Amino acid sequence: MRVLQPKVLLLYKKSAYSIYFHDWKIHLIGHKKRNFHNEIHRFKKAHDEHFMALKTVERILRQYNIGYKKYARGQNIPYEHYGLVITVGGDGTFLEAARNIKGQLILGVNSAPRSSVGKLCTATTKNFEKLIKGIVSNDIRVDSWQRLRLELGSHNRRVECLNDILICHSNPAAVSRYYLKIGRSKEEQRSSGVWIATPAGSSGAIHSAGGKALKATEKKMQYMPRELYAGGNPPYRLKGGILAKRQVIAVTSLMRNGMVFVDGTHVHLKFPFNTTLTVSLSPDPIKVIKA
Repeated sequence: MRVLQPKVLLLYKKSAYSIYFHDWKIHLIGHKKRNFHNEIHRFKKAHDEHFMALKTVERILRQYNIGYKKYARGQNIPYEHYGLVITVGGDGTFLEAARNIKGQLILGVNSAPRSSVGKLCTATTKNFEKLIKGIVSNDIRVDSWQRLRLELGSHNRRVECLNDILICHSNPAAVSRYYLKIGRSKEEQRSSGVWIATPAGSSGAIHSAGGKALKATEKKMQYMPRELYAGGNPPYRLKGGILAKRQVIAVTSLMRNGMVFVDGTHVHLKFPFNTTLTVSLSPDPIKVIKA
C-alpha cells in the first residue's frame, strides 16, 4: 500500500531527564546522597516511558501508512503545511502546538500518564490506534476549544493562547500596577498580577486563585486579580469573573518592567509603562479530536 504524503506533524518534547542530565551533561560524581539518586531514577523512568510512547505512536502511524514529519518542540516549524498535528508529551507540548495552528485538527498524546497531568491530551498509547483508525476512516468526533487573542501595543503580531496568561511585574516580589478596563468599568489596581484564562485553562492556576472551572467547549473567558492590595484605595469593583463571548479586557501597564506570561513560562512578552494589552476570545478556536 502506498504511504500517504506527510500531512501529519508529529511534535514531541524532550524529557526533563534529557534536558537536566543528558543534554547539559551535569557532573554527578560526588552526589552520593540516596535521595539525589532516587530523583534521577524517577526522571529516568519518566524519560523511558515518554520515548517508548513516541516509538509506539510512530509505529502505529507507519502501520496505517500515514506519512508524518517529526519535530522536537521549540523549533521553527511550518505548521501551515500540515492538516493534522499530533503532540506527544504533556500539556506543555500540546499548548505549544495550539498557539501556532489555524484550522488544523490536533490530537494530544500523554506520553507518561503516571508522571504527567496531560489534562489537555485526549489520547494515550492505549487508545491511540483506535483514534488513528477513526482518522483514516473519517469517523472522528471533534470539539472546538476557545483561545484567547492577545494584541499588545509593543508587539508586532497577535498571539493566540489556549490556556491562560499572567500579567505582572517581571520581579515576582514587586507590586504589579496597571489599569484594568472591562466595558465601561475602569480602575487602577495594585496586586501581584492578573490571571486571564480560557475555559480549557480554567482548572489550572486561575482555579487555584479562586476562579471557577469551566467546560473546555464553553465560549467564555475568565479573569482574576491576585492578592489585591487594598491599602489607601477605594474598594475594587473588578475583582474577577466570567465574561461573555464578545467582551474584551484591556490592561494598561503602570510598570517599567511589566511582563505577560503566556501558557506558562515558555512565552513571555515585555509589558512596559503605558502599553495596553487587549484580550478577547479568538475567532479561530482549535479543533480537538475527542477520545
